[in-house]
Amino acid sequence: MPLAPYRERYWYPDETIAAGQLLHIFPRLSNVHAALYADQAGTIPLPNPLPTDGTGFVDLWVENGDYWGYINGQAFYLIIDLDPNLTHVWPSTFRWEQAAPATVWVIAHGLASFPSVSVISPANEQLFGDVAYIDDDNLTITFGSPVTGTAFLRR
Repeated sequence: MPLAPYRERYWYPDETIAAGQLLHIFPRLSNVHAALYADQAGTIPLPNPLPTDGTGFVDLWVENGDYWGYINGQAFYLIIDLDPNLTHVWPSTFRWEQAAPATVWVIAHGLASFPSVSVISPANEQLFGDVAYIDDDNLTITFGSPVTGTAFLRR
């Protein structure tokens, strides 16, 4: 069976790089670790769990398919495909700080998706605005009056 490449950087919630963390990869609906390889031919096996490198990245080859991953206390769904445009990590979170009060927040998130959006005020209250997706890497949030806060975007 053909092997698909997977390369991803992992981060902590405080936005620091998750270097040296163990990533577990399992076939979807299984609790048995998947076979991971360092090469496309599948001749160099990798450990599973696999540690992230000093920059938070993992690089591996695995059979094309659906998986779930576990790292640093979080489990998520993975699609690893021969077409790199179809390979996604779920969820991925992007954090946007709006320091200057604005009615419209313009956010370039780069998540290659239409993420869910949650906004929290500096007083830790949830704010509600109208989200408009410009494309799969950019969106706006429009509020009734200028506000500051933090937007969490999750794909």
